[in-house]
Amino acid sequence: MKAHRLLFVCMPALLLSAAGDPFVGTWKLDAYRSKFAIGEPRFMFATMKIESSGTGLKSTASAADGEGVASDFTFNCSLDGTPCNIVAAIPMRGVSAVDAISLKRVDDHTIAATGFRNRKIVYEDQRVVSADGKTMSVTRKGMTPEGKKYESTLLLERIR
Repeated sequence: MKAHRLLFVCMPALLLSAAGDPFVGTWKLDAYRSKFAIGEPRFMFATMKIESSGTGLKSTASAADGEGVASDFTFNCSLDGTPCNIVAAIPMRGVSAVDAISLKRVDDHTIAATGFRNRKIVYEDQRVVSADGKTMSVTRKGMTPEGKKYESTLLLERIR
């Protein structure tokens, strides 16, 4: 009887841990609800598939920036802040193009990300998945190649 009680008490914790990472899924940018300052880096569209990969996350993305520059890329990062290389189908260009990224888990629903180009920081993100798991907000602070600081908020909707 005591074993049944223990299982009953532990079951909610087991179910929560089996639920998985809230970042895992396929996300699509809602360009209308995202906020970009005029003249600063923006995206026309973006879709990102995030999968569990060992102790980290694998991301595969397709996007076009406000200049119409398209990019397809993937990266597989641990969640400890160690930079990992971005593998792009064609060399990435544009204001927010990066060649490496780091991810660091802050809590279950928050990841801090830093994008690098030639070992220099291009942007820093705070990525937060909502409690219901339907939206991800990315608050980005960055610097253009010309040295102009910018801030933007990207809103992504889970499509799978």
